[in-house]
Amino acid sequence: MSEEENKATIAKFAEVATLAGVKGKVEDDGERFVAGYGFDDGRSQMVYARAIKTPSGAGVCVYSPAAKYKKGMFGGIGKDAAIDLLKRNENLFFARYGIREFDDTLLVVASVDLLIDTLDPEELRSAMGSVSAAADTWEEKAGKGDDF
Repeated sequence: MSEEENKATIAKFAEVATLAGVKGKVEDDGERFVAGYGFDDGRSQMVYARAIKTPSGAGVCVYSPAAKYKKGMFGGIGKDAAIDLLKRNENLFFARYGIREFDDTLLVVASVDLLIDTLDPEELRSAMGSVSAAADTWEEKAGKGDDF
């Protein structure tokens, strides 16, 4: 997708978010939507949406960071944690765990993909709730505090 198409997709997501009562904003470059999600126990998660191209058309990937791991011999995500994430994926509803790779960091995220043309406020709220809950669960399990 072109930069203009990505921005249009995020702008449409922001419109649906407003209808859903989500307090968030499109970042200055127009490439990503960001919102905070609070839980009753006082914990919180950041939730983002970025434009994606799916086989069925324009979409968004709604995601929430869960934990950061350094790459390298004395860092990284261990085998047991990786297997645990895979097992959790099998029982996770409306979200999945994955790893996004940056220069010297691995970022565990919970995410879900949605088509923008059929997205309604209820589905958006559900997606944000699902990915933020999954991310917060892993963040607590990993003992990483409440960083995201």
